[in-house]
Amino acid sequence: MTAIAIWVNDEAPKHPTMWVAADSRISCADASALIEDGAKIFPLPIVCRAPGQDGFFSRISYTHSFGYCFAGSTLIGQNAFLALAPLLGSLAVETDYVPSMADVAAYMHRYLLHTFDDFKARVGKGALFEAAVFGHCGCTNRLTAFHIEPSVEAGIVTLKCSERIDTTPGRPLYLGAEKPNLTERFAAAVDSAAPGRPLYRMPRYVIQDCISEESFSSIGGDVQMGIADSLGFRTLALCKPRVYGKPEAYISYLGRELTPDLQRVGEALVAPPAMV
Repeated sequence: MTAIAIWVNDEAPKHPTMWVAADSRISCADASALIEDGAKIFPLPIVCRAPGQDGFFSRISYTHSFGYCFAGSTLIGQNAFLALAPLLGSLAVETDYVPSMADVAAYMHRYLLHTFDDFKARVGKGALFEAAVFGHCGCTNRLTAFHIEPSVEAGIVTLKCSERIDTTPGRPLYLGAEKPNLTERFAAAVDSAAPGRPLYRMPRYVIQDCISEESFSSIGGDVQMGIADSLGFRTLALCKPRVYGKPEAYISYLGRELTPDLQRVGEALVAPPAMV
């Protein structure tokens, strides 16, 4: 399964951000670990093109990115992203237009209803998954998240889409396994803030603890993170000490060290933003 938390971080009041933290374990049907460096959070590009002087839709009138994440079936969760990214990255508009996150979420919901119906007919319960799109909406000028999750309507399993505008460190939007247990942990953790574990980043540490303690078989690997704001969404690498208490450190992404052979693309340096 998975553990993903999405919440608004107000540690910089004049520049609020929305954070996401997840584990990186992908499990088999029997809950045994399959992949420990599975990607579950992605930047979803939104690009609008308007008519240019050449008469074609060649002028980029708007570009932004939201965060996308999923829990449950990795096949449908990742495939949905791979299908939606080129569609939402090639929007044509006649005049300058800014799509709202609500419009993007509604489109995602409609698309996922089709692919989910096809998939569940083949694999049954193995098709269950949930997804979220989140970040800064250019229309409402606020941080918000939309949750797409399974719902039973008239005895039929389908997907519903709802907005969450009240996420906090103690009450994040949570996707994944052990919901009642993790919900309690997030709520309790806000009273245990301490140096090195600030309140506004607490959901990250709750998930990190679950991984370190091996509390649940379906939550593991390493922490993956991302931040959304008015500039868009970006994933983060982690800066880790080789020996705790010593200055030497390295950059890790999805639990994998970016060794010299993974740090260069030709003459370019692979340099994702990183967090301690």
